[in-house]
Amino acid sequence: MPMAQLTLNLFDATRGVMITNVDIEIQKIYDGSWRTIAELVSDLNGDISVSAEDVDGDLSGYYEATIHVGSYFLSAGYTLPTLKFIDVVPIRFGISEADADTAITVSITPYGYTFLAK
Repeated sequence: MPMAQLTLNLFDATRGVMITNVDIEIQKIYDGSWRTIAELVSDLNGDISVSAEDVDGDLSGYYEATIHVGSYFLSAGYTLPTLKFIDVVPIRFGISEADADTAITVSITPYGYTFLAK
């Protein structure tokens, strides 16, 4: 039986394309302290995934995803100020069910972002 997964899907809401080749760090709280569980790069579909196997078989808990999207905007040709308004997107969230698949879509522009879990 496949292990449950946490998937983040990155979407460039201005251009209507997936955000690829972006560094993402995933942390989880263990005994009150944040611990990095994965350092990934978004694939050609704008996705990264962490399986329950990566977190001792239990996806439940609090997480933080740190998405380093500023380099994407520069390489995509956006005209940005010297100090980017959106450079790094931190998202904190909790997962209640240890064995449930969780997908989070993050829609990002150079000036804002939203995210939706399903």
